[in-house]
Amino acid sequence: MKEQRQLPRLRAHIDHLLSKGWIIASRDPLTLRNGQRCYLVSHGMLISDSISSRAA
Repeated sequence: MKEQRQLPRLRAHIDHLLSKGWIIASRDPLTLRNGQRCYLVSHGMLISDSISSRAA
């Protein structure tokens, strides 16, 4: 079967984070959370949401 994902390295990194205990907190936009740390995926980039980690 042909790989259809456009960003396989990003997907691999997200899979790695999930294997380390991160959870998918939201799917639109894709948001990953581990305790107070939070990342979101925007335009094919994994972005740290430093505002939420300071506010919590």
